[in-house]
Amino acid sequence: MTKNLKLRSNHIIVKCILTILILCFLFSTMSGYMHQNVEQYIATVNGEKISLTLFQNMYAIEQKRQKKILGNKFKTFQKSKKFKNDTYKYVLFQLINNVLLEQYTKKIGLDINDNKIKNIILNSNLFQNNQKFDKEKYFQYLSSVNLTHQEYVNLIKKKMNTEYIIDAIADNNILLEKEKIQIIKLLSQKRMIKEAKLDVHNFEKTQNVTDLEKENYFKKNKKYFYLPEKFKLNFIKIQLNNFQSTCNKNEITKWYLKNTKKYSTKEQRQYSLIQVQKKEDALSIISALNKNKANFSNLAKEKSIDPISSKNNGNLGWMFLDAIPDEIKQAKLTKENQISTLIPFKNSFLIIKLNKILKSHKKKLKEVYNTIEKEIKHQKSLFLYHQLQNTISSTIKKHPHQLDLILKKNNLVFQETDWFDLNSIPDELNIPIVKTMIFNKSVKNKYFKKSQQYSHLIILNKNQSFLIKIQDFKNKKMQKFEDVKNDIIKKIKFIKAIKAAKEMSKKILFNLQQGDESLFKRFNLKFQHVQNLSRYDNNPITSIVFSLPHPTNRKHEYALYQDQNKNIIIIALEKVYYEDFYEKEKKMIIEYLEKNNTEMIISALLKNLHETSKITYETIKNM
Repeated sequence: MTKNLKLRSNHIIVKCILTILILCFLFSTMSGYMHQNVEQYIATVNGEKISLTLFQNMYAIEQKRQKKILGNKFKTFQKSKKFKNDTYKYVLFQLINNVLLEQYTKKIGLDINDNKIKNIILNSNLFQNNQKFDKEKYFQYLSSVNLTHQEYVNLIKKKMNTEYIIDAIADNNILLEKEKIQIIKLLSQKRMIKEAKLDVHNFEKTQNVTDLEKENYFKKNKKYFYLPEKFKLNFIKIQLNNFQSTCNKNEITKWYLKNTKKYSTKEQRQYSLIQVQKKEDALSIISALNKNKANFSNLAKEKSIDPISSKNNGNLGWMFLDAIPDEIKQAKLTKENQISTLIPFKNSFLIIKLNKILKSHKKKLKEVYNTIEKEIKHQKSLFLYHQLQNTISSTIKKHPHQLDLILKKNNLVFQETDWFDLNSIPDELNIPIVKTMIFNKSVKNKYFKKSQQYSHLIILNKNQSFLIKIQDFKNKKMQKFEDVKNDIIKKIKFIKAIKAAKEMSKKILFNLQQGDESLFKRFNLKFQHVQNLSRYDNNPITSIVFSLPHPTNRKHEYALYQDQNKNIIIIALEKVYYEDFYEKEKKMIIEYLEKNNTEMIISALLKNLHETSKITYETIKNM
């Protein structure tokens, strides 16, 4: 229970790929189905229309779900057009899947027993009053969503049929015992290897390069022999902490009186909880508490099934009013030591106690004196920072020749850089926005037009700015062949060395497979660097190692691969062995495989239904 209160979400294990948002719609919003004769449609599936209202409701539910998962990052994602389009497609795709499965269950003649539907309605919390089915409440609900009793029953039946087909696939998707043993054996397999490195640089010395090869390489790869454009500039970094401010006691007092609400504490409440499985146990506990025959803390420790709060005598700790979960709000407790009636919660029952109330109160000036002092200083510094920023910006536009006077008045001095290009930007200027601005064509053009008079102010987040002035500039320039000749020779030799190393490694591998180590030893190679690999290791050579046959009769198996430095690595597979999993690990693996297999079957079914169905989409404006 405590985890649910803290996370405010229900972690439900599902056996299919269908999203919870489709199923959770069952009892909440059904009117979308009932007004299809007057509403706009977003899609039609084999003649059955999906209303725009239904889509909009489901889209809103999906957004709430994303907001819970992403938290503060949601606003950033929400600005992305791609993110919105992906959400739009996801919700629509799930709605279409739901309709396709409903149609499929109807086609194969699947029909849920009416008694099951009756039990669902009678036991739904939506229609309960004092733990009993309330007929009046039921018909009030039907009236509110514009449904008749039979329409509501048919709607539930459609949803239940869909769930039934998914459960049927999951329940019948069982791995045979032999398959389980074989899979576990495969996954528990480990392989011991040793490696020998054939260094590509050892082959460079023997390579020759002709004049024609050099010239051809230069002609074919001219784009790699340009000297990039280079800059030399002056810059000033302007930050908020450059502006030191002061404030007096009178200012602090005025600020305090003006912002009293800001320095008042929020009301907090402390609750305790008992969670039990059976209704009769819960009623028995309430009866004992009401008769003062029992202590709430002791009962919580002894009887509560909540694993976290029970260890703390049921205490849930302090909560602000806006952070109290709905389950506790439902108890409507207003006085200290007040105990709730029975509260149904999933497949269990809750009893809540309000322990203490900490009322909101205004903090004294001496409690917040230092905080206010910092805030006033920050606001003053912020004002001075923006004032200077606006002055510089205005001066650059209207009176650029007066800029030096403004800088001198504010004790700001330019720093000078050496020559740099895009790959050697000074650390202080290596910020994406600053980088983009420096290498922007329009900035360079203004520099050439206005010479050294041109300055540019770049405003960044977190109250910092850069004033830059280009001192000098060199255009992109093609290097002469003579200047790069030595580099070309090294490059061609390296390319030839790689080719020679590959050819030699194949010969060495062939000889080793025949049991001949003479060539291997001639290159002073030794097998070392022992590694033990499993199939699920995140290692680039795992697939190579596990593609080798098992070594037999003490004979190793060999393979080659090239490392990131272009050296050729010879692998020797020493042995294959097995490490047993714990029973818990075996169970997890099998459950994962069965679940994954279920998802594959449902995906295949849905793919087939999509391919054999007529689905049309409507264009909706402003979506």
